[in-house]
Amino acid sequence: MKDVVQGELIHLTEMRDGDAEWLQDTQWEAGLLRNLAADAFHPWTAADYSELAADPDNNERFFFMIRANADDGLLGWVVLDDVYFKNRRATLGIALPVVSDRGQGFGEDALNTILSFAFNELGLHKVTLEVNANNLSAIHAYEAVGFVREGVNREGVFQDGRWLDLYSYGILDREWQSAQVLD
Repeated sequence: MKDVVQGELIHLTEMRDGDAEWLQDTQWEAGLLRNLAADAFHPWTAADYSELAADPDNNERFFFMIRANADDGLLGWVVLDDVYFKNRRATLGIALPVVSDRGQGFGEDALNTILSFAFNELGLHKVTLEVNANNLSAIHAYEAVGFVREGVNREGVFQDGRWLDLYSYGILDREWQSAQVLD
């Protein structure tokens, strides 16, 4: 049986000693903080990151660290948040803070791994996310694993003195399963 938190390039783990400090330090990587949330104006402390992952019995949030299979090196984090079991849906968030770790397939593999967990282990039906219209690399990764743009919050984000659209994406369990058969 396949390990549900093991991908081709990455594996998902708990937060370990030093991870929260690493996240605090790497939040300053180019383009990261402003793409984590539509209204992110304040930096996070190590304590904030620790709190995000703190309650392993919380069934409304599943927070994982992303590590490289090759060397167990820390790459980032992924979270299923606002998990609603009655309606079988959740909201996804992901970050690969270090610029040199992006564009190597780690993000797509992490997305497929967390979607496998969401659909095959939690029994969810749908996973959603929001992304700034100018975050083209993230949009590419989301669409590559099967996310579908479902809506546009026109001029929903203000950056660099101009308004940007905020895209809503979603993927259904059957859509993701079908994409896995094709691979």
